Amino acid sequence: MERLTSRCPIYDTVQQLLQSECGSRLAEEYTGIREQAVVLDIGAYQARLYRSALDLPAEWDQLAGGGRVFLSRNYLLAWEETLPEGMEIAYVVLERMGIAAGIMSLQIIDFRIGDALPRWAWMNIGVRVLVCGAAQVSGPFGFAFSPEVEAGEQSHLVQLLLERLRKRLNARAILVKDLPASACPLVQDGLQNKGYIPFNFEPNMILEVDPGWHTLEDFLEAMTSKYRVRARRAFRKGDSLGCRSLTLADLDRYKVRMHELYSAVADRADFSLIRLQPGYFSRLKRAFGASFKVIGYFDEEELVGFCSVLRSGVAAEVHFLGFDEAYNESAQLYLNMLLACIRTGIEDFGSRQIILGRTATVIKSSVGGYPQPQQVWLKHGSPIVQALLPRIVGFLQPPMEKTEGIRHPFGTE
Repeated sequence: MERLTSRCPIYDTVQQLLQSECGSRLAEEYTGIREQAVVLDIGAYQARLYRSALDLPAEWDQLAGGGRVFLSRNYLLAWEETLPEGMEIAYVVLERMGIAAGIMSLQIIDFRIGDALPRWAWMNIGVRVLVCGAAQVSGPFGFAFSPEVEAGEQSHLVQLLLERLRKRLNARAILVKDLPASACPLVQDGLQNKGYIPFNFEPNMILEVDPGWHTLEDFLEAMTSKYRVRARRAFRKGDSLGCRSLTLADLDRYKVRMHELYSAVADRADFSLIRLQPGYFSRLKRAFGASFKVIGYFDEEELVGFCSVLRSGVAAEVHFLGFDEAYNESAQLYLNMLLACIRTGIEDFGSRQIILGRTATVIKSSVGGYPQPQQVWLKHGSPIVQALLPRIVGFLQPPMEKTEGIRHPFGTE
């Protein structure tokens, strides 16, 4: 494979054309203070552009629906207060005849290839990207429409809005995140017809909760003997550590240590769009209370790992975690964390679905997760870079874990 270096013509082209002024530079009209919503005319619709969730109308949550916590105003406000370095946010409410008919959640990221992809750390290339969705989580959290807006019209509005907003928010590229293969087919067809390039990350792993499971023991009894024995062995190894739910006071107390543990995991990842700020978990606990649970693991008084789960309607979202790798083998810490999150979803939240997230597909399948493929769509504002995108994406796309090893703990393998 040809390596992108300063002697490679592709690298030189990318260096010149992708390079942007990555300094969190807003369009001039947004600098400094929070503005009133800017109104854009989109055919029969008006698009109101907001720069803070504080200003969003009540109709936002109605259109987002109760099962999409990462699109809720409550979460967006918490996220705004702990934004990663180099990120800005924007929101759009689409109105027709004065009635809210659609919403869009956007992030503007000063993306540097070397920061996001450790194996390309030598590549100091940056681009200002408009992200439709949530860079920090897996799932389709970019837009939602009223049922009255037909699918074909949704597709047209998404394309038109993104291109208008890319220019207005001074971005070079557009990234539409995590559309499942079966979702929004007309929107995805429309993106492809407009030149967006699709590519895949690892699938989102999802556990469907059987209605007969009311406790973790019910879940374990549904497994075949092989996987039930593995889970109980993990519990025995995990008994060497203390384990308890962390209160808001705990989250404030261990804020620095939690960020160290989270960063240790993030540093080992093949790809990372963003890095969390240290106060993120405390802010979520203040926002969601009992609907956000953080479980800590201790070696005597030292915090050596944690995992977190957020209620999202009838689903439980397994959120960020962190741990000291030295304890992973001796205490099977990661597997114990997955099982603790499943226990939280079943027993505490009464969830019908547990979203385990992407990465570590094999071990997540061993606790019942199945892969839900998702596509990311990318388009650049420069026709020259756009023509090179398929090859650039091929070079930069992180390796995916092979799915041949997917486990089936509730049936015959």
